[in-house]
Amino acid sequence: MFLKFVHMRPLLFISISISLLTISSRPIITDPELNIISIPSAKNVTLTSSDGYKFKVRLQVALQSDTMMQMIIDGGLSDEITLSFPNITGETISMVLEYCNKHLYHESARNSITTVDEMRSFDAQFVDVHYETLFNLFRAANELKIKKLLDVVGGRIGHMMLGKSVEEIRIMFNITENSCVDE
Repeated sequence: MFLKFVHMRPLLFISISISLLTISSRPIITDPELNIISIPSAKNVTLTSSDGYKFKVRLQVALQSDTMMQMIIDGGLSDEITLSFPNITGETISMVLEYCNKHLYHESARNSITTVDEMRSFDAQFVDVHYETLFNLFRAANELKIKKLLDVVGGRIGHMMLGKSVEEIRIMFNITENSCVDE
């Protein structure tokens, strides 16, 4: 059964979130008049990178990405979910998944150990990488629409630009002097 998705995204997201936090294996009962179905038995999503690497992740991790959530909804909720990302390499997807797994654990209602300071420390260490890797992460976070990751990576890129001359920033971003705004 396919999901008819008109203006019910917030309600669907709440339904998905509640069912994912429920330890029980029974699905949420939904109102057929709202054209919303419950979460299927799928517990894993397979992600394929541009270089052919495959990653099997929990559905909760994939749902942190607005893009993946929409792809899952548009493709119909089935037992086997496979998503392809032709613009993101396996190395970058691996890093994105590391970030999402850590943040999912932290935001879990059952987790009382991880503190906000530990997450800030993790975020700072996570983005302390070479600027090319950082730009790849930024592009991936933007394509996958993971706002928290986009904010962390964008903040680090902004911090890297502080105190740099225009010429140093051009070199960092590989911008030639002949480039114009339209390019």
